Amino acid sequence: MSREFHSFKRLVLGLQPGAHDRTMQLAVELADLLHLDLLGLFFEDTSLRDLASIPFSREFRPLGGGWHTIDLDRLLHDFELAARSIERKFMGAAKRLPTGCQFEVARGSLAKTFASVSRSDDIVMIVEPQSPAERATQQFAWLLEAAFRSAAAVMLVPPHITRTKGPVVAIAASTGDPCVRAAAAIALAAREELVIIDTDGYNTGDPDMRKLTADTGLSIKHIAAASLKLTDPAACALALRQIQERLIVMTRGGFADQAASEIAAARRVPVLVVEPEEVVPDEMMPRPTAVH
Repeated sequence: MSREFHSFKRLVLGLQPGAHDRTMQLAVELADLLHLDLLGLFFEDTSLRDLASIPFSREFRPLGGGWHTIDLDRLLHDFELAARSIERKFMGAAKRLPTGCQFEVARGSLAKTFASVSRSDDIVMIVEPQSPAERATQQFAWLLEAAFRSAAAVMLVPPHITRTKGPVVAIAASTGDPCVRAAAAIALAAREELVIIDTDGYNTGDPDMRKLTADTGLSIKHIAAASLKLTDPAACALALRQIQERLIVMTRGGFADQAASEIAAARRVPVLVVEPEEVVPDEMMPRPTAVH
């Protein structure tokens, strides 16, 4: 597929110990579909290193005789083994990917890592933990917050995906909503139908979509949902109840950052949250030059 339909150039997969093979395969499939480079970013939990450096800190070993001094060398060795294991799985999954593929280990602040690594033409893919306990950890909360603070688009993937085939859905808040174009690019690449959930601000006569349909033959279906509250994840999930979608695309905003995760969990399909159009302030606009 030509990149003229989307601006993404790289997929960044956030990896943690215990990452599943299916997760890596999904990232490879998406990177292949959209002709993206792939970066596997393995995060070291530096909190354990910090804890081990505190004098008199202890760890409890139920099968090892109670409380023991934290062995930093053992922790670092275990982490190195985990990183190598994940790297082998990741590179094995991506070995036939025709685009570029790279694996890196990220240490330190998640926010700083994302700020230094991610770009505006990236999609950062984050797989949500399987259990509520894992999801409630501070590590995952930091990871999610850092991803949404970055300049990249963010894709939230539920631990168990219901469908890998079916329409691509865009929840459009207005005419020209960038989520529609991003969803159209994915639908074209996957040879799937594009379904646009039309809310109050969306115009079904969008000339850009008409031209795209004429140029590519993309099938577009509109579903009116004028009363849909985009801030209500349950309402969004209800609007999708008769659509067997494979992916949902939304535009970043106060509601999307919070609702995307809940919608992904309710529909059990990935949700991609893209950046809104950048608005140039009036004072930044070029002024006409006076002619004397």
